[in-house]
Amino acid sequence: MIATDLRGPDALAADFRQRLTNALLSDVVDRIAARRDLWEPLVSTVLGDRVGERTWARLPVREDLDVFVVTWRTSSRTSLHSHGGAASAFRTVEGVLTEIRPDTRGRLIPSNFAPGLTALIAADEVHDLRNERGQRAVSVHAYAPGLTSITYVDIIDGVARPIRTTYPGTSALDPHWPRATRP
Repeated sequence: MIATDLRGPDALAADFRQRLTNALLSDVVDRIAARRDLWEPLVSTVLGDRVGERTWARLPVREDLDVFVVTWRTSSRTSLHSHGGAASAFRTVEGVLTEIRPDTRGRLIPSNFAPGLTALIAADEVHDLRNERGQRAVSVHAYAPGLTSITYVDIIDGVARPIRTTYPGTSALDPHWPRATRP
């Protein structure tokens, strides 16, 4: 018996594009993570006096991607958010990050990412990243087609509800986030 995919050509094309994007994002963060000389000079050694602070720096890689190295101080976190239509990947290169994602019932499920582990986040997925350990963590993040907005959410009655949307480099809430290169 031959297996037949009953989805239409548009769904098959979208699935293929997503698999290509995931492969590209995973490849980018894995290759950059392997090149310590690329990201280590961008790691912040002075994070300020506040517990929970994180810093980031843009890596100039490709015009169609946004790539950042993020330094996470103990207790820093992003809060639940989505990436405004961009798919993304991150790879921990130092320390341990905890990623939180809601399951289909809205329960928050944690996963730990030690150095060498890569996560993929679909364009419509919601997640939170945290450094819950007593040491600094560092990660490499890539976004396609580029990070133009971040929507923060709360889980209410098992459903992710938008709270606010920020636009990198334009919001008082994210004053140091590098300005997106695209509108």
